[in-house]
Amino acid sequence: PKVEYFKYLQGKQVQAKLILISSKRGKSFRLKMLTVEPNLKTTNLSETKTTETELVRPLQESVSEMLGKKSKKVSLENLAERARCCEILVDDDSDECRSALKNARKITARIDKISEFKDEELPTQGNIWKAISWVQTEHWRLRKVGKIKLEEYHKTLEREEKEFKKKQQRFEMTTTMSNFLNGLSASEVHRSYFLKWLEMTLEDLSRHQLSALLNQYVTLKMKCPKETDKIADVDQQISISSLQIKHFFRECGQRYTCMADVPEFSNLRRKVEQLPMFAAQMLLDGVPLELVDGDAANIPLTWINAVLTELHSLIQSNSKVKVISVIGVENSGKSTLLNTMFGTRFAVDKGMCTRGAFMQMITVSKHVKSKIGCDCIMLIDTEGLKAHKIVQDDHSHERDIEVACLAVALSDITIINISKDASVEKEFLRMVLNALTRVKVEDKKPLCHFVQVHMTGLPASDQKKRDKALLEQLNVMIQRDLQIKATKLADVVSYDSSTWIWHLPSVWRGTPPMASYSSDYSKTAQALKRCLLTDLSKCPERGDLMDFAKRIESYWESV
Repeated sequence: PKVEYFKYLQGKQVQAKLILISSKRGKSFRLKMLTVEPNLKTTNLSETKTTETELVRPLQESVSEMLGKKSKKVSLENLAERARCCEILVDDDSDECRSALKNARKITARIDKISEFKDEELPTQGNIWKAISWVQTEHWRLRKVGKIKLEEYHKTLEREEKEFKKKQQRFEMTTTMSNFLNGLSASEVHRSYFLKWLEMTLEDLSRHQLSALLNQYVTLKMKCPKETDKIADVDQQISISSLQIKHFFRECGQRYTCMADVPEFSNLRRKVEQLPMFAAQMLLDGVPLELVDGDAANIPLTWINAVLTELHSLIQSNSKVKVISVIGVENSGKSTLLNTMFGTRFAVDKGMCTRGAFMQMITVSKHVKSKIGCDCIMLIDTEGLKAHKIVQDDHSHERDIEVACLAVALSDITIINISKDASVEKEFLRMVLNALTRVKVEDKKPLCHFVQVHMTGLPASDQKKRDKALLEQLNVMIQRDLQIKATKLADVVSYDSSTWIWHLPSVWRGTPPMASYSSDYSKTAQALKRCLLTDLSKCPERGDLMDFAKRIESYWESV
């Protein structure tokens, strides 16, 4: 039957060199037949090549010969045309795909300058939401209370919050968001195509405006780490010039929160009421949901609660959940580690750091449920902790600690990524201990795994010395901090002395973009995953998604 495939190529302009690997000599006569119709250039590699080297060498020679020739370069679009000529189905030709692309282009066609587009088309998540967030967090931070009586200050803040919310509710539904809602409310296949087209197009548009800023940010971090004002300024410009799917779902969250202003029986009201269901379905489909807005340093609690309620309903109330989170310094590979272990889709763009916190749910198969005691696992990816020296007007250093505290409080297990950079390690460890000791959940110490990243080529003896030095350093820091009221790490966190620290090699074997993926990295990540699942089985049950939603609200107010 496989020979039949080549009959479709008869009469076509096929210029490719075909390499057929046969495991039986008896099939050699078929190869001779294939050299006749159509006229394909074939290389026969059979069992006569007894070793892997003998098999690979002619393949390498053939590919090298092909690459050495001055052949005409072909774009993917042209390849699609060739595929159609050969009667090969092209996904782009399906009605759902074309319709989804059309809907996505209705949105991206309106984009000229990203910062202006966000202000005009996604207005509810801009300065007005940041102002609301500042007032809400000021209730417990009390940064500007001064000599005002506490009760009067809280009343003033409540009045300001109401005024800001009234202004937010005055924003009408924009054309962009109407098109986005239309894309979400279509069929499941259309929605999947729509989101992918939109994601790809936004990446293409953002690349031109972000490329120079990202290079500048990386250069400043490496060569001028003390230029904190410049680094913070470039970081802010990156945030302003960034446009991703998360910004549209963030707008959905704010629109849902402002739903009281939408006419009760209108078509728009019906679509807005469906938004939590769409977001819940996205979580089931493997799309991360923003938990903490990294730009406003706040959680849209009404929106998150509605999404988790819908998710609970979608999985038919079988939603006993356990939580794994990761915290660490910037660019320490937190997202990459979660993606490698669990096949998730947390953003890992070059130079782009996670802002705030994102969560993604993975369902547990039936035969594993009974072992680990839950129906699903919620993974939380957090913003990298920055050195306290990099302080911005938005109090980002406070946000870092708060996000880390929330992640630890919500989690059954916390992964702590440690950089091998000694210049930031001490400051980072101090921040980690701060987060761990601020969290007191049901009189239970956090269960932690420490991961030292980029540890390629370090001998086992040196690894043990480094582990011992790290433990001693943590114990000394705990003893010197009078607020911790403990003498050693075991008093602060729960950990297994035999598996408490992991040495994670670099993701790449060599220098990107030509570097290959490191198999050692994958093996270490897989071993860590097995250990995490074993630890989850020992963790007591903490309720379902509805309880998880309540814990989010409770812990966010307490941190």
